[in-house]
Parts: sequence; C-alpha cells; structure tokens
Amino acid sequence: MFLWLTGYMANSQYTASGGGSNFICLTNNVTYDTYPSPQEGTNIYGTKYYTSFQGFKNNLNEHLALCAVCYTAYRGSQIMVPATKECPIGWTVEYRGYLMSGHYANHHSSEFVCVDEEAEPGGTSFGDGAVLYVVQGLCDPLSCKPFVNGRQLACVVCTK
Repeated sequence: MFLWLTGYMANSQYTASGGGSNFICLTNNVTYDTYPSPQEGTNIYGTKYYTSFQGFKNNLNEHLALCAVCYTAYRGSQIMVPATKECPIGWTVEYRGYLMSGHYANHHSSEFVCVDEEAEPGGTSFGDGAVLYVVQGLCDPLSCKPFVNGRQLACVVCTK
C-alpha cells in the first residue's frame, strides 16, 4: 500500500443545515480554473477533532484532521467495518482505529469515518469548521448484546 494523496479532511460547517455531508480529503496541491468574485453557494471548512478519548496514540483534541487516500495495487475492494478491529476472513487489515462522526446535536449531518488509532494531529484551529467526535453505542435502540452501553466503537479498514 502507498499513499496517493494527502491533505486536510474537510466538510461543511458543523452548524450549517445544508452543504455536503461527506468528509473529503483536500489535496495540498491546489489548482484553480475559473475564479470570479465569490458566488452564492456553499463553503468548505477544515475538520478538527473534539475528543479526549485515550484510545488514540496521539492527542488529537482540537487539532485539524489530516487524511490520506491509499492505493493497493492488487486489492481492488475496500470496506470499513464498524464496531470491530478484525477484518472478515480473506481480507487484509490496512488500519485499525475508532469510529468518528459529527456530534448528534449538530445541525449538520456527516458520515461515519474510521480514524486510524495512530492518526497524526494536524495544526490547531479555532474556526467553526466540521468536527469529529468518537462514536459510542447506546443500548436503546441497539441491542445491549453484543454492544456495551456508552462504549466507544472501534473500526477497521480492510482490502481484498
């Protein structure tokens, strides 16, 4: 596996009721085509972590979220499996981590992402961009077995 693109994770503002809902990886090699004066539309913001969770190797709290797009030459399928650190039989572990998403009380929906347990913190940011929180399972409406109420969920990214 090798890294193809690295940059900052981005999304819409966490209090916005519109805009994109998925996190994207912005390149560090930005180029522009046509750029007239600002237009009516949507904005994109950097994403930062809000977490004091101790499962990560580094302190990510209030740091910008970095991202990477990875390429594997001979494994064309990729899945993210939430709530486990094990890949299905026959699949290769690319990384393990913790499930993160926007806060449930935010006005802006976001996707669930698997953040590597060895994620490197980006620079600090105090803007109102997108935010990531560790996801925890709740027994209601999830079944209490196999889930534990309030426990943070792991995740794994696998290729085949």
